[in-house]
Amino acid sequence: MASPAWTDKVFRLRRLPHYVTDGFEAASLISTALGIPLDDTVIRSLATTSNQWESPPSKIVTLQLNSIPGWLQYDSRERQEWEISFPEAPGGRLILDAHFEGLAVLNDVDREFHHTDCIAISGLASHPFGSWQPHGYDKSFMWIRDEVPRSIPGIRMILYGYNSHLVRSQYFQSINDIALGLIHQLDTGGWNLSTSKPIVFLAHSLGGIVLKDAIVQIADREIVASMLDRVRGAIMFGVGMYRSHLIAMTQGWSNEMLVQDFSRENGHAYLRHLNTRFDGFSFI
Repeated sequence: MASPAWTDKVFRLRRLPHYVTDGFEAASLISTALGIPLDDTVIRSLATTSNQWESPPSKIVTLQLNSIPGWLQYDSRERQEWEISFPEAPGGRLILDAHFEGLAVLNDVDREFHHTDCIAISGLASHPFGSWQPHGYDKSFMWIRDEVPRSIPGIRMILYGYNSHLVRSQYFQSINDIALGLIHQLDTGGWNLSTSKPIVFLAHSLGGIVLKDAIVQIADREIVASMLDRVRGAIMFGVGMYRSHLIAMTQGWSNEMLVQDFSRENGHAYLRHLNTRFDGFSFI
Protein backbone atom coordinates (compact mmCIF):
# COMPACT_ATOMS: atom_id res chain seq x y z
CA MET A 1 0.00 0.00 0.00
CA ALA A 2 1.08 3.56 -0.63
CA SER A 3 1.58 6.12 2.10
CA PRO A 4 -1.20 8.68 2.71
CA ALA A 5 0.87 11.27 0.80
CA TRP A 6 0.47 9.11 -2.29
CA THR A 7 -3.17 8.11 -1.98
CA ASP A 8 -4.17 11.75 -1.42
CA LYS A 9 -2.23 12.91 -4.48
CA VAL A 10 -3.82 13.37 -7.89
CA PHE A 11 -1.56 12.71 -10.87
CA ARG A 12 -1.78 13.43 -14.55
CA LEU A 13 -0.63 10.91 -17.12
CA ARG A 14 -0.07 12.00 -20.72
CA ARG A 15 0.59 10.28 -24.04
CA LEU A 16 -1.77 7.36 -23.60
CA PRO A 17 -2.34 5.74 -27.01
CA HIS A 18 -5.28 7.11 -28.98
CA TYR A 19 -7.11 3.77 -28.95
CA VAL A 20 -7.75 3.93 -25.19
CA THR A 21 -11.46 4.70 -24.92
CA ASP A 22 -12.48 4.13 -21.29
CA GLY A 23 -11.22 4.16 -17.74
CA PHE A 24 -10.80 0.39 -17.52
CA GLU A 25 -8.56 0.30 -20.58
CA ALA A 26 -6.56 3.20 -19.20
CA ALA A 27 -6.18 1.58 -15.78
CA SER A 28 -5.10 -1.73 -17.33
CA LEU A 29 -2.45 -0.07 -19.46
CA ILE A 30 -1.15 2.16 -16.67
CA SER A 31 -1.03 -0.59 -14.04
CA THR A 32 0.97 -2.73 -16.46
CA ALA A 33 3.37 0.12 -17.23
CA LEU A 34 3.86 0.91 -13.53
CA GLY A 35 3.91 -2.71 -12.39
CA ILE A 36 1.15 -2.32 -9.80
CA PRO A 37 -2.20 -4.13 -9.30
CA LEU A 38 -5.04 -3.04 -11.54
CA ASP A 39 -7.28 -2.22 -8.57
CA ASP A 40 -4.67 0.22 -7.26
CA THR A 41 -4.96 2.45 -10.32
CA VAL A 42 -7.98 4.75 -9.92
CA ILE A 43 -8.85 6.69 -13.07
CA ARG A 44 -10.71 9.94 -12.39
CA SER A 45 -10.91 11.31 -15.94
CA LEU A 46 -9.96 10.40 -19.50
CA ALA A 47 -9.77 12.97 -22.29
CA THR A 48 -8.11 13.73 -25.61
CA THR A 49 -5.08 16.00 -25.66
CA SER A 50 -5.53 19.55 -26.95
CA ASN A 51 -2.28 19.37 -28.93
CA GLN A 52 -3.30 19.86 -32.56
CA TRP A 53 0.03 18.55 -33.83
CA GLU A 54 -0.49 15.01 -32.53
CA SER A 55 -1.96 12.68 -35.13
CA PRO A 56 -3.70 10.64 -33.98
CA PRO A 57 -4.15 12.63 -30.76
CA SER A 58 -3.10 10.88 -27.56
CA LYS A 59 -5.14 10.64 -24.38
CA ILE A 60 -4.64 12.22 -20.97
CA VAL A 61 -5.93 10.98 -17.61
CA THR A 62 -6.12 12.20 -14.06
CA LEU A 63 -5.65 9.39 -11.57
CA GLN A 64 -4.81 8.35 -8.03
CA LEU A 65 -2.59 5.48 -6.95
CA ASN A 66 -3.24 3.16 -4.01
CA SER A 67 0.18 1.53 -4.35
CA ILE A 68 3.42 2.57 -5.98
CA PRO A 69 6.30 0.74 -7.67
CA GLY A 70 9.57 0.68 -5.80
CA TRP A 71 11.40 2.74 -8.43
CA LEU A 72 8.99 5.63 -8.22
CA GLN A 73 9.87 8.24 -5.63
CA TYR A 74 7.85 11.37 -4.96
CA ASP A 75 9.16 14.62 -3.56
CA SER A 76 6.90 17.66 -3.88
CA ARG A 77 9.85 20.05 -3.69
CA GLU A 78 12.06 18.33 -6.23
CA ARG A 79 10.73 15.70 -8.59
CA GLN A 80 7.19 15.87 -9.92
CA GLU A 81 7.52 14.26 -13.35
CA TRP A 82 8.53 10.79 -14.48
CA GLU A 83 8.92 9.17 -17.90
CA ILE A 84 7.73 5.58 -18.25
CA SER A 85 8.85 3.44 -21.17
CA PHE A 86 5.87 2.23 -23.20
CA PRO A 87 6.44 1.36 -26.88
CA GLU A 88 2.85 2.05 -27.98
CA ALA A 89 2.81 5.58 -26.56
CA PRO A 90 3.73 8.57 -28.76
CA GLY A 91 7.49 8.90 -28.51
CA GLY A 92 7.66 5.51 -26.81
CA ARG A 93 7.02 6.85 -23.31
CA LEU A 94 4.23 7.85 -20.98
CA ILE A 95 4.65 10.98 -18.87
CA LEU A 96 3.37 10.93 -15.28
CA ASP A 97 3.39 14.19 -13.36
CA ALA A 98 2.02 15.88 -10.27
CA HIS A 99 2.69 19.49 -11.30
CA PHE A 100 -0.06 19.86 -13.96
CA GLU A 101 1.89 22.54 -15.79
CA GLY A 102 0.73 23.45 -19.29
CA LEU A 103 -2.74 22.52 -20.52
CA ALA A 104 -4.67 19.60 -19.06
CA VAL A 105 -7.96 18.63 -20.71
CA LEU A 106 -10.34 17.16 -18.13
CA ASN A 107 -13.21 15.85 -20.26
CA ASP A 108 -14.19 15.06 -23.83
CA VAL A 109 -17.37 16.33 -25.48
CA ASP A 110 -19.19 14.79 -28.44
CA ARG A 111 -18.36 16.88 -31.50
CA GLU A 112 -21.98 17.73 -32.33
CA PHE A 113 -22.64 19.03 -28.80
CA HIS A 114 -19.30 20.74 -28.14
CA HIS A 115 -19.95 24.49 -27.98
CA THR A 116 -17.38 26.03 -25.61
CA ASP A 117 -13.95 25.51 -24.06
CA CYS A 118 -13.42 26.77 -20.51
CA ILE A 119 -9.82 27.30 -19.40
CA ALA A 120 -9.17 27.66 -15.66
CA ILE A 121 -6.05 29.50 -14.47
CA SER A 122 -5.08 29.13 -10.81
CA GLY A 123 -3.55 31.80 -8.60
CA LEU A 124 -0.43 32.73 -6.71
CA ALA A 125 1.37 29.97 -4.77
CA SER A 126 -1.38 27.50 -5.62
CA HIS A 127 -1.52 24.16 -7.39
CA PRO A 128 -3.08 24.15 -10.88
CA PHE A 129 -5.28 21.16 -9.98
CA GLY A 130 -5.45 21.08 -6.19
CA SER A 131 -6.52 24.70 -5.82
CA TRP A 132 -9.89 23.77 -7.34
CA GLN A 133 -10.48 20.96 -4.81
CA PRO A 134 -12.07 21.08 -1.34
CA HIS A 135 -9.77 21.15 1.67
CA GLY A 136 -9.20 17.85 3.45
CA TYR A 137 -7.74 14.43 2.75
CA ASP A 138 -10.35 13.20 0.28
CA LYS A 139 -9.09 14.23 -3.16
CA SER A 140 -11.55 12.20 -5.22
CA PHE A 141 -13.65 15.26 -6.14
CA MET A 142 -12.61 18.28 -8.19
CA TRP A 143 -15.49 20.55 -9.14
CA ILE A 144 -14.13 21.81 -12.47
CA ARG A 145 -13.57 18.24 -13.63
CA ASP A 146 -16.50 16.46 -12.00
CA GLU A 147 -19.33 18.98 -11.61
CA VAL A 148 -19.10 21.68 -14.29
CA PRO A 149 -19.34 19.34 -17.32
CA ARG A 150 -22.44 17.75 -15.79
CA SER A 151 -24.01 21.10 -14.99
CA ILE A 152 -23.18 22.67 -18.37
CA PRO A 153 -23.38 20.02 -21.12
CA GLY A 154 -21.25 20.71 -24.17
CA ILE A 155 -18.42 22.47 -22.36
CA ARG A 156 -14.87 21.14 -22.34
CA MET A 157 -12.94 21.97 -19.15
CA ILE A 158 -9.20 22.61 -19.35
CA LEU A 159 -6.58 23.66 -16.80
CA TYR A 160 -3.64 25.93 -17.50
CA GLY A 161 -0.89 25.29 -14.97
CA TYR A 162 2.27 27.24 -14.27
CA ASN A 163 4.79 27.37 -11.45
CA SER A 164 3.84 30.07 -8.95
CA HIS A 165 5.62 28.76 -5.85
CA LEU A 166 7.00 31.50 -3.65
CA VAL A 167 9.10 30.07 -0.84
CA ARG A 168 12.65 29.07 -1.82
CA SER A 169 11.71 28.80 -5.47
CA GLN A 170 14.44 28.48 -8.11
CA TYR A 171 12.12 29.40 -10.98
CA PHE A 172 12.99 32.64 -12.77
CA GLN A 173 9.93 34.08 -14.49
CA SER A 174 7.87 37.22 -14.76
CA ILE A 175 4.15 37.62 -15.37
CA ASN A 176 4.99 38.32 -19.02
CA ASP A 177 6.78 34.96 -19.18
CA ILE A 178 3.83 33.06 -17.71
CA ALA A 179 1.41 34.85 -20.04
CA LEU A 180 3.60 34.03 -23.03
CA GLY A 181 3.53 30.39 -21.96
CA LEU A 182 -0.28 30.52 -22.01
CA ILE A 183 -0.21 32.01 -25.52
CA HIS A 184 2.07 29.22 -26.76
CA GLN A 185 -0.25 26.61 -25.25
CA LEU A 186 -3.29 28.22 -26.90
CA ASP A 187 -1.46 28.25 -30.22
CA THR A 188 -0.49 24.59 -29.88
CA GLY A 189 -4.09 23.79 -28.95
CA GLY A 190 -5.37 25.32 -32.18
CA TRP A 191 -7.33 28.25 -30.76
CA ASN A 192 -5.85 30.44 -33.50
CA LEU A 193 -7.88 28.47 -36.06
CA SER A 194 -11.33 29.47 -37.27
CA THR A 195 -12.59 25.95 -36.51
CA SER A 196 -11.77 26.17 -32.79
CA LYS A 197 -14.45 26.62 -30.16
CA PRO A 198 -15.12 29.85 -28.24
CA ILE A 199 -13.19 30.21 -24.99
CA VAL A 200 -14.37 31.29 -21.56
CA PHE A 201 -11.77 31.72 -18.82
CA LEU A 202 -11.89 31.17 -15.07
CA ALA A 203 -9.05 33.06 -13.42
CA HIS A 204 -8.16 33.32 -9.74
CA SER A 205 -5.71 35.71 -8.09
CA LEU A 206 -2.50 35.94 -10.12
CA GLY A 207 -4.23 33.93 -12.85
CA GLY A 208 -6.37 36.97 -13.66
CA ILE A 209 -3.32 39.15 -14.17
CA VAL A 210 -1.70 36.45 -16.30
CA LEU A 211 -4.84 36.32 -18.45
CA LYS A 212 -4.94 40.10 -18.88
CA ASP A 213 -1.27 40.16 -19.83
CA ALA A 214 -1.78 37.32 -22.31
CA ILE A 215 -4.68 39.08 -24.02
CA VAL A 216 -2.67 42.29 -24.35
CA GLN A 217 0.27 40.34 -25.80
CA ILE A 218 -2.00 38.48 -28.23
CA ALA A 219 -3.37 41.79 -29.51
CA ASP A 220 0.20 42.89 -30.27
CA ARG A 221 1.10 39.71 -32.18
CA GLU A 222 -0.46 39.56 -35.61
CA ILE A 223 0.36 35.88 -36.05
CA VAL A 224 -1.89 34.88 -33.12
CA ALA A 225 -4.27 37.87 -32.96
CA SER A 226 -7.11 35.71 -34.31
CA MET A 227 -7.25 34.05 -30.89
CA LEU A 228 -9.08 37.13 -29.61
CA ASP A 229 -11.99 36.21 -31.87
CA ARG A 230 -12.39 33.03 -29.83
CA VAL A 231 -12.57 34.76 -26.42
CA ARG A 232 -16.13 35.20 -25.18
CA GLY A 233 -15.52 36.24 -21.60
CA ALA A 234 -13.83 35.63 -18.28
CA ILE A 235 -14.80 35.19 -14.66
CA MET A 236 -12.09 36.60 -12.42
CA PHE A 237 -12.08 36.43 -8.64
CA GLY A 238 -9.58 37.55 -6.04
CA VAL A 239 -7.63 39.51 -8.64
CA GLY A 240 -6.28 42.30 -6.44
CA MET A 241 -2.68 41.32 -6.04
CA TYR A 242 -1.28 44.29 -4.10
CA ARG A 243 0.80 42.07 -1.81
CA SER A 244 4.05 43.85 -1.14
CA HIS A 245 4.61 41.80 2.05
CA LEU A 246 5.35 38.81 -0.18
CA ILE A 247 8.62 40.41 -1.26
CA ALA A 248 10.20 39.38 2.04
CA MET A 249 9.37 35.74 1.27
CA THR A 250 11.01 35.84 -2.15
CA GLN A 251 13.88 38.27 -1.66
CA GLY A 252 17.09 36.80 -3.03
CA TRP A 253 15.31 33.93 -4.80
CA SER A 254 14.82 33.52 -8.53
CA ASN A 255 11.10 34.29 -8.43
CA GLU A 256 11.51 37.68 -6.75
CA MET A 257 10.72 39.34 -10.10
CA LEU A 258 7.31 37.67 -10.14
CA VAL A 259 6.27 39.36 -6.90
CA GLN A 260 7.95 42.64 -7.85
CA ASP A 261 5.60 42.88 -10.83
CA PHE A 262 2.51 43.31 -8.67
CA SER A 263 3.80 44.76 -5.40
CA ARG A 264 2.52 48.22 -4.51
CA GLU A 265 6.00 49.71 -4.31
CA ASN A 266 7.39 48.25 -7.54
CA GLY A 267 4.51 46.93 -9.58
CA HIS A 268 1.91 49.69 -9.40
CA ALA A 269 3.00 51.19 -12.74
CA TYR A 270 2.93 47.75 -14.37
CA LEU A 271 -0.59 47.00 -13.13
CA ARG A 272 -1.91 50.45 -14.06
CA HIS A 273 -0.49 50.16 -17.57
CA LEU A 274 -1.84 46.61 -17.94
CA ASN A 275 -5.32 47.59 -16.77
CA THR A 276 -5.40 50.61 -19.08
CA ARG A 277 -4.58 48.48 -22.10
CA PHE A 278 -6.87 45.64 -21.08
CA ASP A 279 -9.82 47.95 -20.42
CA GLY A 280 -9.63 49.02 -24.06
CA PHE A 281 -10.96 45.63 -25.17
CA SER A 282 -14.71 45.41 -25.53
CA PHE A 283 -15.29 41.64 -25.53
CA ILE A 284 -15.04 41.23 -21.71
